[in-house]
Amino acid sequence: MRWFRIFLIGLLILLLLPILGVTFFGTPIARSVVAAVNDRLQGEIRIDEYDIGFWQTFPDLSVNLRDVTVEGSDGSNLLRAGRLSLQLDVASLFGKVRVEKIVVRDGRLQLLTDPDGNTNFQLAGYTPVGETHPSHTSATTAEGGAELALAQAILQDIQVIVRDRQLDVDWAGKIEALTLSGDFGADRYLLTTDGSVYIDYLDQGGERYAQRQRLTLTAKTDVDRADDTYTLSPLSITAGELELNVAGTLQTTTEGLLADLALESTSGNLTDLIGLIPPAYVGTLDELETRGELTITATAKGNWTAEAYPRIEGRLSFAGGRVGSPRTNLGARDLNLEATFTYLEGPRGDVQSFSIEELTGYFRNQPFRLELLVEDLKDPHIRFIADGAYDLRTLPTFLGVGPLTDGDGYARLENVRLEGRYADMVRPRGMANVRASGRIRLDEGELTVNNHLLAFPSGTLELDHNKLRLQDLHFRAPGTDLFLTGEATNLIPVLFADSLNTNDAALLFTTELRGESLDLDELLAVAGPDEVATENVTDPASKDSLRNLTVRSRTYISDLLRGTFNAQIDEWAYGEIEGRNFVGQLSCLPGQLRLQGLTEAMGGELQVDGKVAIGERLRFSGWVAGGAVDVTEFFRQGEAFSQEVITHENLRGQMDARLWIEAAFDEEGDFDYPALRVLADMRIHDGELRDFPLLNNLSFALKSGDLERIRFTELTNYFEIDNETLYLPLMSIRSSALNLELAGAHSFEQDIAYYLKVNAGQAIANKLARHDEELEILPERRGWFNLYYSLLGPLETFAVERDKRGVKQAFGRSVAHRERIRRELEGRFAGATVLVETNR
Repeated sequence: MRWFRIFLIGLLILLLLPILGVTFFGTPIARSVVAAVNDRLQGEIRIDEYDIGFWQTFPDLSVNLRDVTVEGSDGSNLLRAGRLSLQLDVASLFGKVRVEKIVVRDGRLQLLTDPDGNTNFQLAGYTPVGETHPSHTSATTAEGGAELALAQAILQDIQVIVRDRQLDVDWAGKIEALTLSGDFGADRYLLTTDGSVYIDYLDQGGERYAQRQRLTLTAKTDVDRADDTYTLSPLSITAGELELNVAGTLQTTTEGLLADLALESTSGNLTDLIGLIPPAYVGTLDELETRGELTITATAKGNWTAEAYPRIEGRLSFAGGRVGSPRTNLGARDLNLEATFTYLEGPRGDVQSFSIEELTGYFRNQPFRLELLVEDLKDPHIRFIADGAYDLRTLPTFLGVGPLTDGDGYARLENVRLEGRYADMVRPRGMANVRASGRIRLDEGELTVNNHLLAFPSGTLELDHNKLRLQDLHFRAPGTDLFLTGEATNLIPVLFADSLNTNDAALLFTTELRGESLDLDELLAVAGPDEVATENVTDPASKDSLRNLTVRSRTYISDLLRGTFNAQIDEWAYGEIEGRNFVGQLSCLPGQLRLQGLTEAMGGELQVDGKVAIGERLRFSGWVAGGAVDVTEFFRQGEAFSQEVITHENLRGQMDARLWIEAAFDEEGDFDYPALRVLADMRIHDGELRDFPLLNNLSFALKSGDLERIRFTELTNYFEIDNETLYLPLMSIRSSALNLELAGAHSFEQDIAYYLKVNAGQAIANKLARHDEELEILPERRGWFNLYYSLLGPLETFAVERDKRGVKQAFGRSVAHRERIRRELEGRFAGATVLVETNR
């Protein structure tokens, strides 16, 4: 048992010695380490508090620093850490104090490089493992006597900001856990790296190359500090299921980096690779879900500086793949992709090229094939070839979040080819140098735009250089069923036009439009914004943004269309107005639409010639002529022109009319009543007035039977709508109940001001006579005693007063108003060709 007691005593001594060492020498050792760190750094280190520990890092000692700030070599904040632990061998208690490991937690690291290559992390004073710094004395606990002989650094939960002005790189992210091992003080050593980092964003040259990516890193790197050379053997980067292995050398120079690298990957999927592509190029591809065999190879050789990049060449293969999307039922399978990327020095400077040498696959058992070559991204030359059936369900995925939310059916491409310089494709005058050909056939196509289903059951589009021919393009929407046939030019410049249309691209077209039905309300609703989205937006700023987006889109589309639709439509509708057999033209000009045509409507015939100005607000101006129009339908479908005195329930008869209309819609697309102005010349034949409420106040002159139905042979007058008021100039009414003269005004707020002159003698005779069941028109009588009445006030409570002087004055003003309306109408219709027949 003696040997056991000796063992226990020895073990106890081994345990007590470190405790005694920490007790008696801990504080001097901690001071020595802090002083050594300050001595070895070019910047200042500030510490809120520190202590020395043993048990947490057994069998090593640790000097624990809290709330640490390390100043960089340029005076900036290099590191801030909640906890920084410097770990020492236990022998440091009784010999030389050597710091061999550093652990940093809960901090923020900022690495800066200026245009000349100077950094804020130029640290000095490391001692290689196994050597002694020449300035050290034999004292182990003297101030400044500790040595930094780091062999391992551990970083945990460190926010990182990197700004390299020499390479024009900005990176922000987080080191989640990273271990670096090596003899950091040696001129040449092997650096082992293992850990994970999160990239918030990585920008180079002002362009974003990565964002919101978690990468796992493992590497073995030969570091030669004498030559500033780093040899990767290899560096493994894992993103999701994608593993990239990078081998080769990087050498720092006065201008940047000299690279000679090779990259290879045979694992992972296309989705993870898309996540590493610059967001500006990805669009909505980052939502794709893929399966298949992915292989990547690439090389990078040459200088990397702020002005130059190394020569980069790469190849990507994707075989037996499937692609899906959570937003749409993409359903692409058996995909085979061969793509290359090249960046090199060319005759015109830096040249980048991208090529999809082959992309084949199936959409719902329908094959397709695609090729794409883009050479020299500074002055791109494009070659695009496509064949096969392309599923329209893919469009929402590739176009991104917007008004198009769903699709179905196919666009069948037959040898569609586009080749030429991009600079020529965006300019109409350059299209002579562009080769374009092929045919597109629509097969039961459907698109959902702003929650409205648009169908393209059939039709053919044929490309012939700068011409596009449409043949029986069938278009269906709610209430609309049309066919389009015609020609257009400049389609490609219009498709490539920028948001400002700086190249003045315009689609020039002449198209025959024929069909069974057209619902203008539904088509305008398709243009947006979506009603559901509008109702869900409550923030005023968001509403303004949505409204401005709609205005910009509407104006942009208007600027791109210049041509004519020659239309024949069996039935059409706009609001409550319905028509048949429309024949006419719709002409598109920059910022303007012009509509000219004849149609059957409201029981008669209408002719319209008007213009719609497209800008921040929609404005209509033009004339309408009507013949033999059913006046009941005119008031019903016209919604009584926003007044409530005379409605479709009060009038019968046939009407001839000429109207000049100026109307507008506000920024939200609603009718702007204050902007409405109408001038009209109307004649109603064989009319009848029924249950007219204003005549209830003339019961002193009429029998109750006479009030219910009043027949007249003709009612002729001009009228005007302006400032939300209907103005009726002086007119004479010969009816079966009473002959009178009337003038007045009626506001949209239902305030009235009517003036009447009644033949008193005829009124008395009519009062004494029996009720005329035949409603014969009373003869005109002159010279009899007349009565004058004014009807003033709100419609519900207006007052009726005898007012001869006021009525005569109002009649005088009204005659002048009627003459002004007549002259302006004659001017508006001067030179107009009115084709409808009237009884004028």
